[in-house]
Amino acid sequence: MAFFGAPLAAADWPSGRIAETHFAGGAFLPRHRHDEAYITFVLSGGYREHTSAETRDCGPLTVVLHPAGDTHEDQFEQKPTRCLNVVCAESFVKRLGDAASALDRARIVSELRIALIGERISAELRRPDDSSPIIVEGLLLELFGLLSRSEEPSKTPAWLAAAHAIVARTFMHRPSLGKIADEVGIHPTHLARAFRQKYGMTIGDQVRVLRISYACERIAAGASLTLVAQDAGFADQSHFTRTFTRMVGVSPAEYRRRLR
Repeated sequence: MAFFGAPLAAADWPSGRIAETHFAGGAFLPRHRHDEAYITFVLSGGYREHTSAETRDCGPLTVVLHPAGDTHEDQFEQKPTRCLNVVCAESFVKRLGDAASALDRARIVSELRIALIGERISAELRRPDDSSPIIVEGLLLELFGLLSRSEEPSKTPAWLAAAHAIVARTFMHRPSLGKIADEVGIHPTHLARAFRQKYGMTIGDQVRVLRISYACERIAAGASLTLVAQDAGFADQSHFTRTFTRMVGVSPAEYRRRLR
């Protein structure tokens, strides 16, 4: 499968074929079809995808799942867009078992920790070494594990959804577990346990993911790294750099260079 857009990097590894591409602002792709199922990580920018049945808003830091035979057209935003596309190898899909069902239907996933897997794969794609194929394989296994979990039906209590919304609203200001628990009327211990069970991470982990995702967007918009660190709520530049590098796989400065 060939992907549209200007190629930035590509690899054909045992787990699948991966290509990172760039689109100019306002680009348009006429209706087309991909015979193989594939995954698109929207690393920055965004586009609107039209099919005969629906319109998909593919914003920054989302993951778009395309089943085999998906037919669509794409209208890109008036700013550059960078995408990472993955076609999993048949042998890899067979190993996934039931988790491979994530590739059977089209959907948009907006879960940040899933979206950031794309940045980590991109880091390996841009600077590959002998360990890159197995690292990417591990990242794809993590991806499908999280996708399977996100498919599981479960009713979220109103107080837990409210707590999650508070974290999303206040992540730049170091929200405390105690204060959030007071706001939703739940004991902190119960909140901490329920939050981790539902969202697969602690409140502190979610704050870090939100800060890094915000930082990615701000860097892509051209903000200075010093201002990004400050606005995202990091104590200092070194703390920001360490956390960003650990979660994304490259330093903020390298991330900015890759966007040019």
